[in-house]
Amino acid sequence: MPEFPRRKNDILVQAAKMVRGFVDYAADYPNPPFDGGPLATIVSSAVNLIGDRQTKEAAYQDALELENDKIYHEAVPEMRHLERLARDRYGDDPAKLAEIGLEPKADRRFLAPGIVRGLEVAHQGAGTVEIDWKAPARTAATGDPKVYKITRETRNPEPPNEAIEAFGTWQTIEFTTKAIILNQPRGVEIRYRIIASNNNGDGPPMDAERIVL
Repeated sequence: MPEFPRRKNDILVQAAKMVRGFVDYAADYPNPPFDGGPLATIVSSAVNLIGDRQTKEAAYQDALELENDKIYHEAVPEMRHLERLARDRYGDDPAKLAEIGLEPKADRRFLAPGIVRGLEVAHQGAGTVEIDWKAPARTAATGDPKVYKITRETRNPEPPNEAIEAFGTWQTIEFTTKAIILNQPRGVEIRYRIIASNNNGDGPPMDAERIVL
């Protein structure tokens, strides 16, 4: 036996088919016992109710659009205008601004980037090194990097591993997290360090493992 419809629209469609069938095929479905009149009245009433609801929904949408227009396109510009006048007159005087429900502007936070991630030597050859890394994680306590600074330290590979060249800014790369470094010294221990930087300062350094070319 076919499943009885469950959704409202499906029920209404089936009811309309039954009402129409009782009229078109009255010989097959005589009255009595097949009296489709009550069902026809119910269907007609349901259709009218749906029409009323749809009309009300359209009116509601129109009213909502008028309401939003009044708030966002009329009230907001006027509020911003009055706020600018108040701040021009009283600056960020908390007491004066509080009189009209305003708060002092929050201090802007100027943040340096965080530490780069996953720094590694991807490839090394005769005097050539390829390193790559990932940008610092985005957090509320860090800013976006603008450039990456590559620094290099070299040491004697034999104990006691005296320093030959101390860390210092050696190369700056913009908008990339990979570098191919040429003409590197042979026979010394090298360690590279990456620092994410922007106009607000440098982030913590991240070191790669020591290598000997």
